[in-house]
Amino acid sequence: MTWRFSRSSRVAGASLLGSGVVLGTTFGLALSQATAQPAPAASSDYSRFQKVDLFAKALALVEQHYVRPVDDTALIYAAIDGLMDELDPHSGFLDPREAELLREDIGGKFGGVGLVVKMVREPEHTPPVYLEVSDVITGGPASAAGVDVGDRIVTIEGKPVAHFARLDDAIAVMRGAVGTRVEFQTQREGQPARTIEVIRGEVDPPAVEMRHLGEGIGLVQLAAFQQGCAREVDEAIDALAQDSGHSLAALVLDMRDNGGGLLGEAVAVADMFLDRGVIVRTRSRGEELVEEISARRRGTRRDLPLVVLINKGSASATEIVAGALQDHRRALLVGERSYGKGSVQSPFTLHDGSMLKLTTALYYTPRDRLIQAAGVIPDVLVGDQLTPYEDTRPDLPVERDVPGHLRPEEFGRSPPSPPGASEALAAAGDDAQLRVAVEHARAFTRVQPPRRRRRTRD
Repeated sequence: MTWRFSRSSRVAGASLLGSGVVLGTTFGLALSQATAQPAPAASSDYSRFQKVDLFAKALALVEQHYVRPVDDTALIYAAIDGLMDELDPHSGFLDPREAELLREDIGGKFGGVGLVVKMVREPEHTPPVYLEVSDVITGGPASAAGVDVGDRIVTIEGKPVAHFARLDDAIAVMRGAVGTRVEFQTQREGQPARTIEVIRGEVDPPAVEMRHLGEGIGLVQLAAFQQGCAREVDEAIDALAQDSGHSLAALVLDMRDNGGGLLGEAVAVADMFLDRGVIVRTRSRGEELVEEISARRRGTRRDLPLVVLINKGSASATEIVAGALQDHRRALLVGERSYGKGSVQSPFTLHDGSMLKLTTALYYTPRDRLIQAAGVIPDVLVGDQLTPYEDTRPDLPVERDVPGHLRPEEFGRSPPSPPGASEALAAAGDDAQLRVAVEHARAFTRVQPPRRRRRTRD
């Protein structure tokens, strides 16, 4: 069983209210059940209870002598949180409410408002802390209330956003039972704040979206590896191929800003394009091999040319898929070096519903490349901005400007298409990375497979 978790960013994280996807400086983590590891050999005078007794005495002293009454449960949670802070950034403690948010994330459906937001802190801005709306789920409650991308949420239920220490705290208030109301103030640039009341609904944003770009090139956008997304990708490709008005000669799989998710779904997506070989290896302490997952031949789309888009926001499970397809030379990777989140977090639920997330292993690609902190480097590096073209010799006339020059059509051939005349490139618009992916996909569609020579008998 695998779980998905995402940690919010303290400064510029983004959280999908209504679907539970959280992206930011720390991205979605592929979680798996841990297996018990033997404890290290202890010395004869070692006693685990000595450490527990030390903590118990400290807690008792605080409870008895601190100047104000204390919440002993809060103290325990804070102590465990501090313990986890001594480990890597992806290990952590979740109190019962945070653990419940995680379980809702895994389920994929719950009461929410349908917004993607990020917490922004700008001391010189008024207010200094706010939530910036990065995306609005189409058809969701917030969309119906008139919230737009770029809006700033300045208060939630009458409390300034600065009141919430963490992004997760704000999310917890905005979530709630379907049919209940939540009120917040939004502000647009140069306009006064306005109060909006949103009725929470069941938000189930699609993990997969698709469209034809033209010229036989299909685009499938995979936003998160949530439950059932591999089936949705498969169905999307079938729909692109079976559309009577189009053909499917090549596919662009867009996994930019996909912060990860369920390991099993990531494996299923990679297996969709690989018919043999290792997809991912998991190694624990001492690089001991814990698990090796390989592709199966059944259901493989071996002959569909594939271009994969990744960027700095592609993490965890996304990097597993990208690394596997790259190592097997099954796809051309375009974009930016991925985030580099290649560790396995195992959840341990405690008796009160709280949870520990412990990093227990690391992911490796089929060629034993470590993903952690290294990321996956694309075959073609492309930034997210279009570089303006500059004529290097503006003073040099060219043949087409010479009076009386021979035109291409005079040789009985059609003139070459002018730049930008491609239907698929036009569909890509100003998205620099997608345009490069489309250019390579177009090249793949023009490559003809070598013909097999017939054998003749002497």
